[in-house]
Amino acid sequence: MRHLFVCLLSLLLIALLPACIHHKTLVNFNEGPAFSASPETITLKNSLVLQSDDLLSITIQTLDPIASAPFNGGIPAAGSGNTTGSANGQASTASANSAVSPTYLIDQQGLINIPLLGKVQAAGLSTTQLRDTLSKKLAAQYLNDPIVNVRLLNFKFTVLGEVGHAGSFSITGERINILEALGMAGDVTIYGTREDVLVIREQGGMRSYGHVNLHQRDLFLSPYFYLQQNDLIYIAPTKSKIGASADQSTKVLQFVFPIITTISILINLFR
Repeated sequence: MRHLFVCLLSLLLIALLPACIHHKTLVNFNEGPAFSASPETITLKNSLVLQSDDLLSITIQTLDPIASAPFNGGIPAAGSGNTTGSANGQASTASANSAVSPTYLIDQQGLINIPLLGKVQAAGLSTTQLRDTLSKKLAAQYLNDPIVNVRLLNFKFTVLGEVGHAGSFSITGERINILEALGMAGDVTIYGTREDVLVIREQGGMRSYGHVNLHQRDLFLSPYFYLQQNDLIYIAPTKSKIGASADQSTKVLQFVFPIITTISILINLFR
């Protein structure tokens, strides 16, 4: 009888094993050297790189608002109501920068078309680099000490697979890391594979595939820790999820097989 009990228990454990999810698989940052007890300098500088179809907001300011007006929607016409009276009776020109900032879509050649400046290369640069480029061009030809602000308006990424709520997400800034992105998508479910998160990135006409292990503590050093525009994150299902999602016939076989095996063992024991 003892042998029979051991056999039955073993069969039960085998039948339940595919459904088990170990605690270790659900914990992030549990592999690799321990975190430093003191603050660490962030050495990874992964600036967002602009690309085609990015929508930019660009504002240009100077001490003389009329001088910068052509770059921000046009020069105020005389007598058009763009002047306001001051306390001493003298007229002062309203700032053209109070209007909505003009937007620029980077074309398929990676260019934007700025009034007076013409076409300027934007793809392949960070917003900071584009700002500096525009500042130099404007100072050399048109404006004294221009202040240029460049902001990306349509930063988007997509999260698919085993997360709380998959979909495409947009942010107002230009920097987000993979942990924040997964947080926006409801985090990885208990059926998601954390040791091999796929990041698909399209940049400069090339597609690259990165693999991120959420268990590893050196995740923060990965070039895929900070996302780029239009990155796609995919969380694959674990074997437990695949077993739970099997078709009905497979589920029936999972229960029938241990029963048949048990009956066979009992017959052999009591012969």
